[in-house]
Amino acid sequence: MKKEINPKETNRAIAFELWMKSPMPMVTLTKTFDVTRLCKVSRRRGMKFNMLLCWCIGKAASGIEEFYMLPHNGKLYKYDRMAINMIVENVKGGLSFCDVAVSDDLEQFNANYMHLTETISQTCQDILDDEAVIVGTSAVTGTELDSIVNQYSEVSGNHRER
Repeated sequence: MKKEINPKETNRAIAFELWMKSPMPMVTLTKTFDVTRLCKVSRRRGMKFNMLLCWCIGKAASGIEEFYMLPHNGKLYKYDRMAINMIVENVKGGLSFCDVAVSDDLEQFNANYMHLTETISQTCQDILDDEAVIVGTSAVTGTELDSIVNQYSEVSGNHRER
């Protein structure tokens, strides 16, 4: 569930002001990690690598308060839960999407991931959670690029979060 909050009463006041002036309020972070241990866990436990990677991203993001705050239609909302967006090839050769709830419990996340990705793959019907804050993920193999790309904005100047 999401609840409207006053941006001026959060540590995201300046970011919110910039978001509202931006045609595409988004920050993209990329980081190269050594995932050797995750590959071993995947093989040893018989779990999909992508599921494990998404679970790790969800665990990391869920510990950061700011990830739960998003602007929408000129207002700032705080969400009480988080989900990871999955992109899955469906039986028709197209792409379908689902949001898998972040869970501290790896077994529960895996069960939800397997059920939802199989369902959308077969039905070609997206399963989206409008009441959760969504973390979009993508895995680009073989990249050595590390970057942070800030929101596209016509606003210029030096702004600092306080």
